[in-house]
Amino acid sequence: MRGSVVAALAVSIVVSSVLGGCGGDDAPGTCAPGDPVLRVEQIEPAVAAVEAELGGPQRYFEINATTVLVNLFVASPDGTQVTPYLYSKGTLSSDASRPATGNSFPSSVIDIDPQSVTSCISGQLPTSTQDLFLIQGGADDAVRYGVLVTSQAGGQLLVEVSGTGVVLGV
Repeated sequence: MRGSVVAALAVSIVVSSVLGGCGGDDAPGTCAPGDPVLRVEQIEPAVAAVEAELGGPQRYFEINATTVLVNLFVASPDGTQVTPYLYSKGTLSSDASRPATGNSFPSSVIDIDPQSVTSCISGQLPTSTQDLFLIQGGADDAVRYGVLVTSQAGGQLLVEVSGTGVVLGV
């Protein structure tokens, strides 16, 4: 029981630290743009490449960006299949479709600022490593943005952010 209380307290401290704003000269709830660690700026060209390849707007289960590439998980028109695409250095490749279920979203609802979407996390957790920025589909074409972060001790957090980088939850 005591270990659970200590773990809950540690998570509470991290959450309140992250949710407390970005600090510095930034107004509460805002973050200064910075150079993203993750290839968030490549999401727009990756989506454009997929949609050019497939002949028009698509629906996605998820899009994520690592330090090297962008992964796009394209839903079939009936939402029962997913085709994974990889975009790196201007090159698009894909793999075979496979069965899938879940919520999807059109690219038109993506609303991120690539220069600031991860900046609050950089400011609040400067010794942690950002592993993945993701966009996930929700009900009624909603999307959720998040950043998977690894601490120096090896623990991981999924930090939910707005399209401008404001931390919404952990």
